[in-house]
Amino acid sequence: MATTTQKEELLQQMISTYRDLNNRVRPLAEERLRLKHGDKASIRDVVVQMRDDELTFAQALKERLTGVARPEVITDKRPTLGMEHTDDPTAYIISQFGTGRATTLSLLRELPDQRWAEPLEGGGTVADRVMELVESDRRQLERLNGLLGAP
Repeated sequence: MATTTQKEELLQQMISTYRDLNNRVRPLAEERLRLKHGDKASIRDVVVQMRDDELTFAQALKERLTGVARPEVITDKRPTLGMEHTDDPTAYIISQFGTGRATTLSLLRELPDQRWAEPLEGGGTVADRVMELVESDRRQLERLNGLLGAP
């Protein structure tokens, strides 16, 4: 079970990821963000993946904690804010990531300690899933640092 200190550290790391996106990526020209680096992804591609991962995580967490699943009428399983478009500027994508991250943080802050340690279907606990998300953030930020040039 994650201690209160460990939980707070994880939450702070999640906040730091959003701050890094805002400080390092948002100010850059869109042309640079869309530039492909050989066979590597563009900076924008990495941010889109981070947004999609965050929205997926936030939606799954909400469903697990509330027990309310998305309506069956929705056939596209990709989580959405309902406003995404394939040509959205990267600044919008960062904002969408931030909306998903704010949802995740809000749900986690309200979560009692014992719920962090409850087993989930498919194995693991909420704490395990949060640690996986933080690790994914770390890997994606490393990719971004490689594409941006380390600070």
